[in-house]
Amino acid sequence: MKLAHLAVLIPCKSLDEFSLQRSAQEAEEFLSCVCALWHPLLLHTTEEILQFLPADEPPADPTEYLIACPGISEPLVPADWFQQAQQCQAVIVRRPAGLQQAVDACLSAIEAPPVESIDQDLVWDFLALGFCHFMVEMLTRQLRYMSNLDEVSLRASALRAAAAAVEGNVDAARDNLQSAFDRLRDSREYYYPVEAHLIDLTLIAPTTLGEPLRQQLAGRWPCNYLVEGGTLQQMSVSDPQALAALREAVEKGAATIVGGELEESPLPLLPPEAIRAGLLRGVRVYEQLLGARPVIYGRRRFGLTPLLPQILQLTGFSGAVHSTLDDGRFPTGNQSRIQWEGLDGTVIESLARVPIDITSADAFLRLPERLGSFMDVDYAATVVLAHWPGQFSPWYELLRRTSKYTTVTGAFTTIADYFQRTSYSGQRNRYTADQYRSPYLVQAVASGQQDPLSRWVRYYTRRAQLEAAASLRLLALACGAPTASGDAQPSGGAHHQEELFAAADQLLLAPSDTDDALDARL
Repeated sequence: MKLAHLAVLIPCKSLDEFSLQRSAQEAEEFLSCVCALWHPLLLHTTEEILQFLPADEPPADPTEYLIACPGISEPLVPADWFQQAQQCQAVIVRRPAGLQQAVDACLSAIEAPPVESIDQDLVWDFLALGFCHFMVEMLTRQLRYMSNLDEVSLRASALRAAAAAVEGNVDAARDNLQSAFDRLRDSREYYYPVEAHLIDLTLIAPTTLGEPLRQQLAGRWPCNYLVEGGTLQQMSVSDPQALAALREAVEKGAATIVGGELEESPLPLLPPEAIRAGLLRGVRVYEQLLGARPVIYGRRRFGLTPLLPQILQLTGFSGAVHSTLDDGRFPTGNQSRIQWEGLDGTVIESLARVPIDITSADAFLRLPERLGSFMDVDYAATVVLAHWPGQFSPWYELLRRTSKYTTVTGAFTTIADYFQRTSYSGQRNRYTADQYRSPYLVQAVASGQQDPLSRWVRYYTRRAQLEAAASLRLLALACGAPTASGDAQPSGGAHHQEELFAAADQLLLAPSDTDDALDARL
């Protein structure tokens, strides 16, 4: 069948009226329809690129059309139009469940060379071009500009790339794809010439170790890994290959480690001394296993307090992630990068943008809306993309492929590089303790814990006893009193004291009947 037109039906008159507020399923169907029509075989067959048509006014004569209709558009299509299109032998793809299903449905309707004859990696780059085209068109409208895209040049470059891809000339195809991406970049830079930033924040836990993590570490895009020291210890035993790859990525600057603690304790409820000691214990593990300590502090569970800037600076951290992925409340603003000021006036550079979950299509459909709102008010427009290793949607793959050709939708960067590139951005923010609300007591009650409050009474009682004992021991040693070994000089006293304080901190995770074990050590 001869095809000459590619179109997607949209639930409005034009993209100017298109709403990005959609459910995950609606977003999946819509993006699948949009991106699938940029397959090189379809471009080469029709010698046209995608056009958007209103669903309530579809083509009166749909002959030679390949039309994709997502679920959000179907209710607006005239009742008898689908039957009419079938009689005209038009190709209609309705409500595809995903990107691959949409591509398969479109290709099954054309007479073309076998799909396998085209480099599949190159095919994904064409789909990324379609994704980028839609992102730029919607971003233009989000920033209240009229599109100034050179569609003639874009069409010419895309069709040349498609012809080269079908002929098997991969280099020529990529060169022309680069030209097409450049036209999209020129369109965006007309109204926003500053580079936006994309930060991949990959969460590593003991349950996510394995092949997906190793595959991601073998990738070539900048990543940031949020990982505890305890998880690194487990990785050294169960997956030394991944640990070696992570160490190599850190050494090359392709990855930034975000973390600092051995385990994520209920930090906001701890005294400053315990917070600092916990960070120092964790840093030693990172240095031992990775050969380098983390300089960017962050954690998955809630752990923000106005005490942190001073403690982080004293323990050697140069930056922090001022957000978490847990319950609780913390202040947010309209700047991605802030100078977080602590209670004593200490300032630490911080990334203050709340991460978004990239496993769902609606997060990517709303990406132009997010970027647009950030560009309106932010000195360094930034989007933080959080996920577990290997757990992300195909739209994230298209976003990463877009970044190979252009920074029109943002440039991927590590947090360490981000702070260097945006060194003159951000504003100074000082937050009060009332603006932070820890979820730990509420979570303890909700989980049915028997002693949600008394455990903290026990903890601070033991902590006070240890501090008093340490002070008395220091005075005794200063007066020349012998140690337990009979020497007049301290023997491992600091290490012994640290062990006792660490044991006291373990009470946070231990039931009440373990008090005697600590009493025996006092």
